[in-house]
Amino acid sequence: MQRYLLEISYDGSRYFGWQIQPNQQTIQGELNDKLTLLLCEKIHLTGCGRTDAGVHAVQFFAHFDLKKKINIVDFKFKINNFLSPFISVNKIFLVNQDFHARFSAISRTYEYWISTEKDPFLIQKTHLFLKSLDIDLFNFGSQYLIGKKDFSSFCKSKVDLQNKYCNVMEATCFKSKNMYIFRIKANRFLHNMVRSIVGTLLDFSCKKINQKDLEKIIKDKDRKKAGASVPAQGLYLMNVEYPKNSFSEKNI
Repeated sequence: MQRYLLEISYDGSRYFGWQIQPNQQTIQGELNDKLTLLLCEKIHLTGCGRTDAGVHAVQFFAHFDLKKKINIVDFKFKINNFLSPFISVNKIFLVNQDFHARFSAISRTYEYWISTEKDPFLIQKTHLFLKSLDIDLFNFGSQYLIGKKDFSSFCKSKVDLQNKYCNVMEATCFKSKNMYIFRIKANRFLHNMVRSIVGTLLDFSCKKINQKDLEKIIKDKDRKKAGASVPAQGLYLMNVEYPKNSFSEKNI
């Protein structure tokens, strides 16, 4: 049995998220179908995580097992010809059987893109925010996220999860042309975590809440006290990090 790892990117605008959903078009569903058709073997991909409907990925990893070996270069060409224009397989690796796309990952980096001007070409790619945003205040608030903390206040309330601790290694906002980009890196993320964090930090930067309010939101572990979740279309999974030598570039 061979285990292959796909590095993919996708525009999530037309999809109901990564994970297969009944009667919905999903990234995982399309890839499973096309791989099964090409390889003449039932394929089930295991992803490095789950992105919600409308969320994009610049770098996403998923593995699958196959009874036979494939020519990686040829297969990459074939699968990309089969897939829709909104999904791309960028690299393919042959990995060890103990490698797992989700559980072997040591960090993930997301970006949230906030547009300050109306642009019809970015309508499904960014969150349009026309209010004044104090980037210094936004970054000041971001520093309260750094470290290992219980992020219950920023997790979807109906999620049944015992461990809600995440180790945030980076949280910063910077300006790029007509956009503000918030970047956050952590060992793991809870459901809806990034979007609710951004909503809360926007409230903080617009002075709807103060420093004590922000501290209390994190401390109280109550989703109802945090800000509203910002729209999905501004969220991008940018990078997934694995231990060194998990897979080799020679397999590209």
